[in-house]
Amino acid sequence: MAEIRPFRMVHYAREFEGELDRLITPPYDVISPEEQESFYQTHPLNVIRLVLGKQYHDDSNGNNRYTRAASLLGQWLERGVLVREETPGFMIYQMEFDMAEGGRGIIDGIVALVKVDDYGQGKVLPHEKTYKGPKEDQLKLISACRANLTPIHALFDDDENQVTDLYSSLLHRRPIHETLDSDGTVHRVWILEDKKTVSRVAGLIKDKSIFIADGHHRYETSRAYKDEITAAGLSFPDQGHEYVMMYLTAMNHPGLTILPAHRMVKGRKDFDLNRTLRALEPYFHIEQLCFSNGDPGESPQIMMDRLRSYSEVGGKFGMVAQGDNCLRLLRLKDFQAVDTLMDPDIPSTLRELDVTILREVILGHGLGIQKNDSEGSIEYTPLVSEAMNKALKGEVQVSFILNPTRVDQMRAAAELGHKLPHKSTYFYPKLSSGLVLNVFG
Repeated sequence: MAEIRPFRMVHYAREFEGELDRLITPPYDVISPEEQESFYQTHPLNVIRLVLGKQYHDDSNGNNRYTRAASLLGQWLERGVLVREETPGFMIYQMEFDMAEGGRGIIDGIVALVKVDDYGQGKVLPHEKTYKGPKEDQLKLISACRANLTPIHALFDDDENQVTDLYSSLLHRRPIHETLDSDGTVHRVWILEDKKTVSRVAGLIKDKSIFIADGHHRYETSRAYKDEITAAGLSFPDQGHEYVMMYLTAMNHPGLTILPAHRMVKGRKDFDLNRTLRALEPYFHIEQLCFSNGDPGESPQIMMDRLRSYSEVGGKFGMVAQGDNCLRLLRLKDFQAVDTLMDPDIPSTLRELDVTILREVILGHGLGIQKNDSEGSIEYTPLVSEAMNKALKGEVQVSFILNPTRVDQMRAAAELGHKLPHKSTYFYPKLSSGLVLNVFG
């Protein structure tokens, strides 16, 4: 079963309510170096100093971004910058955001502690692969701070709205914190500490599977940390190392939104556009949308309209290369024809997913990028404009635009025990770091 429990939440003191927008950040893995510097300059108490501290040339084992984060965390707790709730409970977290098709969307869920187990054993299921580097970084951070600084986003079945009905009345009350982030998303949080309701929520979720939506690296880091503590024969009074903070939202929530994670390839010494196109031509219809004088004009919009028209069918991609005066649309000729190019371990039901075709056929066969050689070679963005502009400006060698993975596809992969390629989903909006922390040990 999936064991969840309440906890004594840590958050900024209420006196900082009016400046929360200057204290919070997105999750560490979507913060660019420029944004990191900006957050540092925004406020001396910005949570960036905990979640993604700066590195310096004279860092040592005793003084580095992780030890500085741990020291600051302790200082902020002691000074009352951060406060800990007296009564264990859940945090109800709501986000109101701009939708891609226009209008505003709303999503809400419960922040709770979830028992850390091997995948499947405790009904916690992943859906995508992870990189080694981020996990090593996050393990050093959690080991130093003994805290979860940002919730993992996870999903559960609540088709009859049993769980959401238990906290829905709370959403009509004044939140303990409300703030607006730089993307225009409103973040609101409430505290649910009624013991009867907390117990009912935990009881309803315990028999459900929990699907990790966003935060695979952090979950696997928590597993590694738990193993380290256990192997060392150590423990904490509340066994905090055995749990991780998660934001649990209903899989049927109308506000659940997945954006595509477009791929931007860089640093390939042997990249050759013509050779790549020759390798792909047997498998794809390739349409050119050419332009002159370096101005793509309406070509990007034409490409996106045609790409989106294929979202339910799959097998269609946009391609933008550095130094080229054409955008390209790649449309798969025959799904079965590329079977021989795919890893035989991929289940047949997942072979027609765009993220699978992109990884196995386009990146693997077309560009020759091996799976164990992709870390650092591929950047990801949900923004079509960023993917296109970086390629057109020569900041990356080639970008691939794709349609988003659907929730049902993500769930199918998780239930089959198969991990999709890295960054197969981009759940939006992103939770903020700083609104709630889990400090243990």
